[in-house]
Amino acid sequence: MVIDRRKREFLLFLMKTTGAFWLAKYFPIYGCSSGSSGTKSFDLNTFPQSVASGDVTQNSAVIWTRTSIAGTPIVCQVSETEDFSSIVFNEVVTPTEDKDNTIKLKVQNLKPATRYYYRFLKDESSSPVGTFKTVDPKSERIRFAFVSCQDYTNGFYSAWYHLSQENLDFVIHLGDYIYETTYEPSFQYAQLRRIDLTSGRKVALEKRDYWELYKVYKSDRYLQIAHEKFPFYIVWDDHEFANDSAYTLSPDNGKDFYGSEIQPQRRLIASEAWDEYLPVDVYFDPKEQDPAKQIKIYRSFDLGPLARLIMTDERLYRSPQPCGTRGVGQRYLAYCENVKNTTMLGEEQLDWFLKELKKAQDDGVIWKIHGNEVCMSQMMFVSSDGRKTFLNLDQWDGYSAERTKIFNYIVQNNIKNYFVVTGDFHTFVVAELYDDFQASNPNRAGVEFASTSITSANLGTLLRMTEQTFQTIEETLIRSNKHLKFFNSRYHGYTVCELTPEEAIVELWRTSSTQEPEVEKTEKILVKKYRVKRDTNTIEDITP
Repeated sequence: MVIDRRKREFLLFLMKTTGAFWLAKYFPIYGCSSGSSGTKSFDLNTFPQSVASGDVTQNSAVIWTRTSIAGTPIVCQVSETEDFSSIVFNEVVTPTEDKDNTIKLKVQNLKPATRYYYRFLKDESSSPVGTFKTVDPKSERIRFAFVSCQDYTNGFYSAWYHLSQENLDFVIHLGDYIYETTYEPSFQYAQLRRIDLTSGRKVALEKRDYWELYKVYKSDRYLQIAHEKFPFYIVWDDHEFANDSAYTLSPDNGKDFYGSEIQPQRRLIASEAWDEYLPVDVYFDPKEQDPAKQIKIYRSFDLGPLARLIMTDERLYRSPQPCGTRGVGQRYLAYCENVKNTTMLGEEQLDWFLKELKKAQDDGVIWKIHGNEVCMSQMMFVSSDGRKTFLNLDQWDGYSAERTKIFNYIVQNNIKNYFVVTGDFHTFVVAELYDDFQASNPNRAGVEFASTSITSANLGTLLRMTEQTFQTIEETLIRSNKHLKFFNSRYHGYTVCELTPEEAIVELWRTSSTQEPEVEKTEKILVKKYRVKRDTNTIEDITP
């Protein structure tokens, strides 16, 4: 690798003026060099949140770290070899306190279908080495996991431990990477791992609160290992800002601090912290004061002719919940005609989303993967006198007219293999998607697989019923909604999907415990295994 004259002069100036002569070990100032600095043991004191990569394409990737040392240069390296003897990217970055010493870089001009390794260096200290593989445009097989909802206080990350042992191309994280609350008795009573914010609050309301939460969550070594081994594609859900949020609405917390349920300043700082702490390549304008214009996280990724990943934002542009923002009777176990007047995606994003689906079909892409935060599937009870009740109106059931518009568009444009992967609900849900859930002979629009939570409390935990009692409720829900193939809200874990040109194979995995601190002692257990054959939108149970 040869450094041009201007860069040599700059580096020499930097070393002289900052005393950073250690840079010479990593940047060959004169002549040619491989750039190798040899094998180093990693230092989690200097890089306490380890490293992460994300938003990988055929020729680019985002790499991320955070250092505990402010205001000193950090060397960022990417190599084609694990021993860093073939470095393709060398950059010096000085972290700043206004970004909590986080470092995020987009590395470009990479080769497709190529394994890369990356690290960050300070003096004799090295971060752990992370790895990612750029997208293979000719791939005949893609294997990925999708996850959500990792409440740190509610359990230990056995799911991340087992997921990190999988053979995967990437991980899709569908939100609730952090929880804005540290002790909310209605769902965080476990308190297996306590978080104490410096502010003394039990809920994040200011920027430093959100920073502290990301630092704690990303200090878990098993989550770190998953980030080191796999690139992530990430969207948020609600808890990165506030529970059941809609645009700047926080119906459950922050009103006393901000004087209103409408909290635009809190939304702005929560979005900024998310952008700083995660390896995402999204539009962000730090000067913008309109939360809906400050950041845009919906985006798509071309994974070759086998698949396209389309990630949506289902919080920043949505209407408030249609029947009111209180709990049972309004957000949950409720129904009102206003479900036909709401929007989940907003007009601009909805138009973009439909065009992305159509473009993927026109481009010959087989699987259209929708990275979707809240359940698409209808979950409705009908009483003996015909009254309707939806289980959760924070989901797409509260935005049913827009959902119908999407499904009608898919059917009318003959868009095949619409494949929805979902988080949020802390429940394994398997469903076929119809353009009319009430029709006797509906058109099939696609399929949905929702993964349960990593640790966050689910219905089985919250209601504290016996397994047999809860199984009866699950069976009743499935009988009331013929498109539902499986519903289980008792386990914690993750979901793995393998795509080929002929079929999609989906495995639902649970862990034996989230209460065992030595997570290596836990087991992973297959809950269900399904197959979706190409062009059928039909789910087949192939559990051994």
